Formats: sequence, C-alpha cells, structure tokens
Amino acid sequence: MEAFFTTIAETQKNALEAAACFSDNCLIAAERITQLNIEVARIAFEQSAEMALHCWEYSLSKARP
Repeated sequence: MEAFFTTIAETQKNALEAAACFSDNCLIAAERITQLNIEVARIAFEQSAEMALHCWEYSLSKARP
C-alpha cells in the first residue's frame, strides 16, 4: 500500500513540474510576442511620423514658388 501512495505522490509531483514548465514557457512566449508587438508598433509610428514630415515639407515647398 505504501508503494501505491509513493507512486501516486511521484506522479503528481511530475505532473506539477510539467505544468509549471509549460506555464513558464507560455509566459516566456507571451512576453516575447508582446515585446515584438511593441517594437513593431514603435517602428510603424516612427516611419509614419517620418512620412508625415516628408509630406508636410513637400507641400510647403510646393506652396512657396
């Protein structure tokens, strides 16, 4: 009977360790995706600001002959 309980305890321990590892990996993946999205958004905003500046400068140059 003791071996039965020992086996159950070891199985539960292994299952908890696997669940913890899976959770850690999910959190790491979510963090990486979030960092990537932040970087992509930052680059997009920088490029759109540069494009708006170029358009504004072009329209100013056309307004002044």
